[in-house]
Amino acid sequence: MAQVLKDIKVVEHGTFITGPFAGMMLADLGADVVKVELPGTGDPFRAYRGELYSPHFQSVNRNKRAITLNTKDAADLARFDEMIAQADVYIQNFRPGVAEKLGAGFERLKKINPRLIYCAISGFGPDGPYSDRPSYDSVAQAYSGFLGLLVRPTAFWARCTSATAPVGGVWWRSP
Repeated sequence: MAQVLKDIKVVEHGTFITGPFAGMMLADLGADVVKVELPGTGDPFRAYRGELYSPHFQSVNRNKRAITLNTKDAADLARFDEMIAQADVYIQNFRPGVAEKLGAGFERLKKINPRLIYCAISGFGPDGPYSDRPSYDSVAQAYSGFLGLLVRPTAFWARCTSATAPVGGVWWRSP
């Protein structure tokens, strides 16, 4: 694959699927992506089903480097700020308001690096009645009606692909 983004530096502060998937797409095109994870636990998907590098984690985190930082700690926040100062792109997929609590809100990062492209991904957008709610693949499938195609009324669970969230998110755009 052509390395069209080989000179682009990305700081990814994502968990589970959508943020990491966005970072992986840029890494696949040659960007230098550094994934920021919490010390001790890392991305919750990392240890999904008790494994250190679960297949789920690996499927959306290839071609990246990783660093553990707790941005609530002053020293770690300073290191994070150094990374942001050198970055071209920042990706996060927290609920609205969470990035600000972590020292990674749009206004703060733009002061550190005015040319930074800030990518914020959330299940229900930055405002509106559901904006504070977390959203995962199964939630998106349920709200869209897709899950209704996969669930039998007599069954207690449905088995379906988890590709809906990242791929669906690629095509959705805020009005």
